[in-house]
This record gives sequence, C-alpha cells and structure tokens, in this order.
Amino acid sequence: MDLRWTAVAAMLAATPGCRGMLGGARDAGAPDAGPTGPVTLRLPATRDGWQLAATLWSGAPGAPTGAVLLLHQLGSDRDEWRPLVERLQRAPAVMVLALDLRGHGDSVQGPTSTHQRWEEFGDDATRWVGVAVDAAAGLRPLVGVGGARTVVAIGSSLGGSAAFAGLASEPRVVGLGWVSPGLAYRGLDAVAPLHEFVSAPTAARRSLWMIAAEGDPGSTAAMATLAGAAGSVPVVRTVVAGSDAHGVALLNADPARWDALDRWARDALGVARSSAR
Repeated sequence: MDLRWTAVAAMLAATPGCRGMLGGARDAGAPDAGPTGPVTLRLPATRDGWQLAATLWSGAPGAPTGAVLLLHQLGSDRDEWRPLVERLQRAPAVMVLALDLRGHGDSVQGPTSTHQRWEEFGDDATRWVGVAVDAAAGLRPLVGVGGARTVVAIGSSLGGSAAFAGLASEPRVVGLGWVSPGLAYRGLDAVAPLHEFVSAPTAARRSLWMIAAEGDPGSTAAMATLAGAAGSVPVVRTVVAGSDAHGVALLNADPARWDALDRWARDALGVARSSAR
C-alpha cells in the first residue's frame, strides 16, 4: 500500500465493522489491500459533529499528485461511483476518495452521537447546508496526508451542490464536475459559489464538466445558467437526448459517459491515460 495511505490509516480511525464496498474495500487496520487501496475510513468529526465514512484509493507511484473527490446524490451512497473508480484506478491510477454525505450510507452518526438519516432532514435548509461542510472534510485527507496538489470534485445531483458550495473557493480544486446539476438543491445556491470558482487567481487552469438529460428540464436549465456564468473557464457540457434519467442513472445508461467523465478528470489533473487502455 502507498505509504501516504498507511499514514492516513494511522491518523484516522478505521471504521469498526464498516460494510465492504466497491469490490473489497477494507478497514484501515486490515491486511494490505494492494498498491492502490482501497481503505475504508472514518474521518475526524466535522466542526458540527458529524462522523463521515469514506473509501480512498492511492494513485500510481510516481504519477502526478492529483486526486478526485466523489460526492453522491440524494438517497444514495459512495458505492454509486463504482464505475468511475474502476476507470480512475486503471493505469496510471489516480488518487480517489469517495465520501458518504451526512445521513447517508455509513455517515449516520450525527452530533451528540445520535443516529440520523437524511430523511429526517426534511426541507430544513439549515440542515442541508451541512453537506458543504462534508465536502470540505473529504478534501482534507487528500491535500493533507495524501499530498494532492490539485483536486477534481465530482458530484451527482445534491453531491454537486455540496461540491460547489463547499469547494469552489478552495485553491487546489481545479475542476468541478456535476451530473444532473441544479441551481438550488435543498436550498444550496450554486451560482454564487461558481462566481468564486471562475474569478479566483487560479481560474486559468480550472474547468467545468456537466451532463443532464433532455427530459430533466430543471437540470438542463441549470446547466445552461451555470455555463453562462462560467466566464472564461472552459465548460464541457452534454445534453443527452431521449432520456429523462437523473444522477448516475444517466451515466449507467451508457458506459461511454463514464469514459468521458474519466477522461475529463484526468485531463484536469494532468494525468495522461495509458495507451494500453
């Protein structure tokens, strides 16, 4: 296992009894999972007291030090990113962390040690704004112990809102990807964070990637608005005709869409794909 992730495992408490995911992830205290992970972790508590679960994979030795952070859609968990993780772990492997947002998957331990599911949040925007805190928490092990100099954050539906709201102002975030974007999922504004993203001193090396179904008018309209507000930042956007799928179901309908997301993330990080792929 990459020594950086050995250090992460030592720094972060492994999740006792956490369910396996993505083809054999294991607790950090388990036997070596190989040079690219995976390792299942319980991150340090967020500032508002949530205990978040994540799985991470290290990059190929000697590869550029970039990373991808994955944030799932409402009602899902980090396992939805299996097809993309499999692609990003092909040679040369890219560092990846997939996170369970608060109230989802294994991230159900809330403040005061209470067990809370996302269904309990209702329409209370003051509770949903915390997913932006989760996104920032997922970034820390990548740029801290992981040593990532650049990060691409990719979210599906609500996960994209979390990425925009929590990471748009982070200087190491060079790419934001959004499957089925929205302007205000659960009260989370996307436009103001995008203005921060495109006006930062590092904007010249940043990019956006978005995809939406033609039959998902809220997402297609949001994508047009966000692309229009992107200024000089390059935007890769796709409207899938003849579909009303939302979130990763849109990508699962055609493996070429997962391939396109893999290519964009690698290009944003400067990690060339192997010619053998």
